[in-house]
Amino acid sequence: MQEDTTRGEVKAKEGSEEPRVTRVGKRIRIRHTGEAVNVNLKKSGVVYLAVDCSGSMEGGKLAQAKQGAVGFAKEAENKGYLTGLISFESSVTHLCSPQADVSILQKKLEPVTVGGGTNMSDAINLAVEKLSGKKGNRVIVVVTDGMPNEPERALRAAGRAKEKGIDIITIGTDDADYEFLKKLASRDDLATVVQQEQLEKGIVSTANMLPQGK
Repeated sequence: MQEDTTRGEVKAKEGSEEPRVTRVGKRIRIRHTGEAVNVNLKKSGVVYLAVDCSGSMEGGKLAQAKQGAVGFAKEAENKGYLTGLISFESSVTHLCSPQADVSILQKKLEPVTVGGGTNMSDAINLAVEKLSGKKGNRVIVVVTDGMPNEPERALRAAGRAKEKGIDIITIGTDDADYEFLKKLASRDDLATVVQQEQLEKGIVSTANMLPQGK
């Protein structure tokens, strides 16, 4: 006996319990199967930029650091990172929580001025605190033009960050101590020194050092 074709059925596989495609008159009904695809495949992690705003950064260096931070955030976002901001001099300021909206980061940077010493250790400690509990890769990028007030304390802070699985990247001007920056960074190849007039480009290029995926 010939099967009734007023309601035809097409099965995806022989023996499947229900037809995947059903024709009712001139209409076709499709039954979706399987799980939704996770489209957020690019997400890699969170990075904090800790920017030196001590007195020695006055003038062109601070301006370049601000511009470099914005460019870095754009590149980091392309690699799946949210970027947060911390400024440090004698005191430390949390400027912005990690996010993808670069315009917000730019607004938070605009009023920043120089002054005081170089309290790098507290900046690193604050970044570690803010990164606690974050998923994916966690990274701190330290931007500076010199030595911190307490170098050994800064190294201890960096050591605690590394113990927690947080990577540290350092970028300094040519008047910074390169050997110290290498000790501060997670690896020697994650420390960079550039000429003062190249600080903006140097900061942006450190986004290439961010680890991919996790």
